[in-house]
Amino acid sequence: MQLLILGGGVFVGAATLDAALARGHAVTVLTRGRTRNAWPDGVEALTGDRSEAGRLDALSGRHWDGVIDTCAYVPADVQASTAALRLCGRYLFVSSVSAYASFRHAPVREDDALADAAGIAPTDRNRQFYGPQKAACEAQVHAAFGARATIVRPGLIVGPNDPTGRFSYWPWRVAAGGRMLVPDMPQPSALQCIDVRDLAEWMVQLLESDRSGAFNANGPIDGPALDWRRLIDECSAAVRARGIDAAQALRVGEALLLEHGVAPWSELPLWIPSTDPEHAGFLAIDCHRARAAGLRTRTLRETIDTVLDEPAPAPGDRRIEGKLASEIEAGLLAAWDAHQGEMR
Repeated sequence: MQLLILGGGVFVGAATLDAALARGHAVTVLTRGRTRNAWPDGVEALTGDRSEAGRLDALSGRHWDGVIDTCAYVPADVQASTAALRLCGRYLFVSSVSAYASFRHAPVREDDALADAAGIAPTDRNRQFYGPQKAACEAQVHAAFGARATIVRPGLIVGPNDPTGRFSYWPWRVAAGGRMLVPDMPQPSALQCIDVRDLAEWMVQLLESDRSGAFNANGPIDGPALDWRRLIDECSAAVRARGIDAAQALRVGEALLLEHGVAPWSELPLWIPSTDPEHAGFLAIDCHRARAAGLRTRTLRETIDTVLDEPAPAPGDRRIEGKLASEIEAGLLAAWDAHQGEMR
């Protein structure tokens, strides 16, 4: 197939490029030329910017069998790219589970209501509108491509070159040793994430099989369910296999974390308080439709090992920006020790 990837320089785009090439496709990428200028042999690299008028001329009159849009966040950008690519066979848009209107229920399925972007300008890039704008982007793809539209809604995307560090925080923290704070969650407390390589390969397969419709994309699809105990145990085993002393996990009650103002998800990655009814389904995304369409996921250990293969972040690295600082963690552990002493 002749494939066009919008993006392709970093993370999801880069993994999609690798997957498409590995599966024998001819690939063109369109980027702004800011993050990557070296490409594998045979890749056609175009430069453009759909947020600026006249910057998509490189696409004019071109046809590709399939398009994978990895990097659009506002509907104005999608309107520009879908208009320029109307001659293409299929348009796959990488959306997000954040496009759903509500997470008060579980599981969350593809036919659940999407967030309402009414009143939000189609060019508004404020990340507080991330979910509604992704939903509006989906609507734009459907309007332009109809039955030739494919929508993928990933959850937390993890693995090599993850710029957010949200999942990576835990392998890194376990490898740092010492006493480590872990939220004490009711059991079972499910977690979900998807390795970027599994997501990328499956999206290429969706184009190969000419699949229409919307698909949630989260994991694990194969193997045992993921919860906090398994996450920490797998991280610890991976760290010890490298001859490093793993951190000692100390499970701290959610009430104390909330009392001390620890920010769920951002400051303490993957933690969503069990007492938060607004996000009860955020880590309970139904992926049966994706599994039926061929999505498979690698082992958790393989993802953890890939994270540990990368250099640990140095101070100032944006991947650890806003995460639980060591001095705050130590203070919380001391407060938990005191609380436990009082309970005896």
